[in-house]
Amino acid sequence: MEFIELSTDCYYFKSAVNIGYIVNNDKSKGMLIDAGLDSSAAKKVLKHLHNEKLPLTHLFITHAHADHFGGAFYIQQKVDVHTIAPLLEEAIMRNPVLEPIYLSHGNFPLKEMRNKFLEAPAIRVDEKCSEGNIEQFPEVQIIHLPGHSYNQHGILFRGILYAADAFLGKDVLRKHKIPFIVDAGENIATLKKLKMIDAEGMIPGHGKYETEYKDVIQDNILIYETITLEVQNMINHSGNSGISLEDIVASMLTKYEVEPSNLGAYSLFRTAISAHVIYLLENGSAAYQITNGRPVIFSASYKA
Repeated sequence: MEFIELSTDCYYFKSAVNIGYIVNNDKSKGMLIDAGLDSSAAKKVLKHLHNEKLPLTHLFITHAHADHFGGAFYIQQKVDVHTIAPLLEEAIMRNPVLEPIYLSHGNFPLKEMRNKFLEAPAIRVDEKCSEGNIEQFPEVQIIHLPGHSYNQHGILFRGILYAADAFLGKDVLRKHKIPFIVDAGENIATLKKLKMIDAEGMIPGHGKYETEYKDVIQDNILIYETITLEVQNMINHSGNSGISLEDIVASMLTKYEVEPSNLGAYSLFRTAISAHVIYLLENGSAAYQITNGRPVIFSASYKA
């Protein structure tokens, strides 16, 4: 884990899951932006801040995915931090079993789904936030960035945007093939919003710091729009008989040569692909009907 200075009082811990850090003018207050996957990551962060005599008074969690707040419980046990999180996301942070529950379509999850990658330790949230400012950090602007998660927010501070998972680095995009989202429409809107933000640079939750961020964001847009188009084509080619959601998921995983190793991984891909199907249903490009005891998706041009 490498500690990198981006600009005056703006830093990040470079890792598989990036962790941001900012400090105010008089060096009396310091804020972590996300906490990593687990206590191991959190220990490294706390040790470095202690060795460098850097303050830690606040913790901002961008969204309620285990890889971004899994280390927060350890930090709260070791440091008196004021923890801030977005509305709705904070409910999952306080009740982390909700993540494997929603990935299990509302059922109580199998034991194998209750692992550190899908269910972090519960944490205390001291302040619920929405888009705007933080009283103790007047230069901070909280930016609403939904799509990857229900109510994800990022932090803009002195020209640097800590963008969480609103976009992914190019290498990460290629690795994941079908990136995780919960709302395809909101996701595209967020990416277009990012392109309009005037910043010196942006740091994604996964990937390297980008000063030429508009090019990377456009790559993200193209990936997501291509996935939506491919789902649309599958539905259109299904004809009058339509196609089940399970068959769409299976066909997309096959097309992208993705072979999930377990139910947890499959559930992440299924949720992501479902987001594109729901987007097409919502905008009228597709429709559904219940046939032989299951929902079937078909082109909106087909009249049952």
